[in-house]
Amino acid sequence: MITTEAEAFEAILAHHAVLNDEVKRRSGAIVGTSENGEPGKEVIGSLVSYLDSEVIPHALAEESSIYQAAENAGLGELIEEMKAEHKLLIAEKMALEGSKTAQTAAEHSLRFAELFSAHVTKENELILPSLLESVNIDLTTVLSEMHELFRAAQDSAASSPDQSDSTAGLLQLLQRATEELARMGGKDAAAKIMASAWAVLEPEHADLASKATVALHRLLDLRSSEPVTLSSTRGARIEHELDVRRLAPAQRHAEIFAAYRALSPGNGFLLVNDHDPKPLQYQFEAEYTGQFTWDYLESGPKVWRVRIGRPA
Repeated sequence: MITTEAEAFEAILAHHAVLNDEVKRRSGAIVGTSENGEPGKEVIGSLVSYLDSEVIPHALAEESSIYQAAENAGLGELIEEMKAEHKLLIAEKMALEGSKTAQTAAEHSLRFAELFSAHVTKENELILPSLLESVNIDLTTVLSEMHELFRAAQDSAASSPDQSDSTAGLLQLLQRATEELARMGGKDAAAKIMASAWAVLEPEHADLASKATVALHRLLDLRSSEPVTLSSTRGARIEHELDVRRLAPAQRHAEIFAAYRALSPGNGFLLVNDHDPKPLQYQFEAEYTGQFTWDYLESGPKVWRVRIGRPA
């Protein structure tokens, strides 16, 4: 369980190391087969598959999490450079897929490995230390958002071709519209709209619902810091405590909603989280309007405790 920013920093470095090592290993296998005059179709497929399932989803996820935070920290020029490198990496991957000979495949795989290694070094040495030092950015929250985006990107890459591309396109348009609405001062309305989109998508499009959740978090990050009113309610029944800090981000919402649905009228459970669960409150309002209670008992800075109940 990651509970500190230092742990989040080390976790990202470790993941980068795994990605870099796997890319180098698979690229090296392609070079080895090309030197022996073999076509290397299987080893080419191994690298391409790894890029599609791990590296590219990681790159897409960090653009809306780590890179977004870095832009807010004043690293906009560097982030534009990093995004441009993502496009180069994707172009090299596509060139590798289209290689007609083992030699050209080896050239593209080596080029990808070298570019990716240099790219990751920049992230490790220029971006992540700045985020760790920033007093306005919580690296544990950034990592949590990246995990959710990574999962959504993986689901999207693995989804069947007949999945509704139009639905995904509409979600992208809605995200842009709500971000603009938030910038114009309508943050609460924007959050309610995105939470409603999540409620519509959740039953049949779990991958898109995950993207809507991340978009909702980003909308609420645009808010100025607002004080939380702690509940003065005494004697409210609490059936059990649900500490989601030990869970992966993708598991948290499922556990929380399952705990709510298991409540009998008049009872509640205590949610313990490592960040303000305000986005979750908007999702409860979209899914269970008038059917739940929400009382802050502790409001950070490291731990949040909220009693979520079912009215009598």
